[in-house]
Amino acid sequence: MSTPDISRPVDRYGKDFTPEKPKGIAGKVIAVIMVVAIALILIAATARIMTKDDSPIEGSFVTNERIDDSTNRVWIDVVRSNTEIPSYCIATSLDYAMAEVGRREVIIPAGGEAQMRIAVDMPTRGYPVSGGIYGCSENVPSYMNTENPTYDQARS
Repeated sequence: MSTPDISRPVDRYGKDFTPEKPKGIAGKVIAVIMVVAIALILIAATARIMTKDDSPIEGSFVTNERIDDSTNRVWIDVVRSNTEIPSYCIATSLDYAMAEVGRREVIIPAGGEAQMRIAVDMPTRGYPVSGGIYGCSENVPSYMNTENPTYDQARS
């Protein structure tokens, strides 16, 4: 038994433009490279997510109070895993457009509680309506005096 001829008549239907299967390995190499690249990106993203939560100090915005048109008081909660290391946080004041109109670096000296609420008064260059926290770190810059902080610790 032989297979029937299923070729189409060129004079009736025109030339067949069905692409031929590639005969080389270039397509397979590109596919393997793409799979490896995607796997590396997923591994790097997973590693980044896993190490992001290992912060030794974390700060969160609690609330704010407008003292006057150019002064804002921002309360932040700070949680430290090691209270023996001095650290600092950066608190911000925001206007209605959520633009930063004030910023203050807050020193947290060594010792004290692992969790504390801090009130930060900061001058602003615009009308303050909200606040925030930019971040916290244990790597205190050399220009900051960790022995004499300038904030009021809120008493609970």
